[in-house]
Order: sequence, then C-alpha cells, then structure tokens
Amino acid sequence: MNAPPETPDLEIILRFLHRFADLMSTGSNSESLLRAATLLEANVKRANEAEEQLRQARSNCAKVEQQLAVLSQDGHVHVPISILRLAASQFHALARAFESSGNVVSQAMCSASASTLDRVLDTSSPELALSRIDQSGR
Repeated sequence: MNAPPETPDLEIILRFLHRFADLMSTGSNSESLLRAATLLEANVKRANEAEEQLRQARSNCAKVEQQLAVLSQDGHVHVPISILRLAASQFHALARAFESSGNVVSQAMCSASASTLDRVLDTSSPELALSRIDQSGR
C-alpha cells in the first residue's frame, strides 16, 4: 500500500489538475479533471483520518497491554473477588435457566463453571469462605 502524497506534492498535483481543467475550459475532460482533484482531496483526507484512528487504536492497545501486564504475574491474572462472585452467581442463574428449558449440555457447562468458581472462592481465603457461608445462609 502506497502512502498518500505529502502535502507539498498534493498541492502541486491539485494545482496542476485545476489549471489543466481551466485550460480545457468546458467539456467532459475538464469535468473529469476537476472530479479527479476533488476525489484526490477526499481520499487524502480519509487516509489521514484513518492514520489518526490507527495511531489512537495503537495507543489504546499499548495502554491495555500495560494494564494487563500490571494485573498478570507469573501467568496468573488478578481479578477482584467481587467479579468472581458475580460470575459465579451468573453461572448459577444460567444453569437454572438452562435446566428449566431442557438444555442439558449448557446446564452442565454452567454448573461446572459455577462449581469451579465456588471452590476457588471457598479455598482462596478463610474470610471469603466465611462470607460465602453467610451469604448462602440468608
């Protein structure tokens, strides 16, 4: 993919197209040259906007990668306990919904995921196990 013309080159090309169109004075050739100049300007503008969006996307990607590097250590990702609890409760709710609809495979998958999260929450710290028991007792 070729880079768009530099601004001085672009201005020279546009002036040439406009002058040549003026020399043609009227007719389809003149209109075609003016249309080419307009299309060239529009495409250069679009290319510049796309490059800016790409720069912003790369910057955002780099920020997210830095945040992920901070959160992950030794191949593990640190997730707030509240998020794990929320995920477990969503898996439980989905399992119940799949059970009532008769979707046994999805129910089994959600039940297994909920069970795994429950075990992680129960074994990760004594305080969590106690708070989990308090919540289930209500």
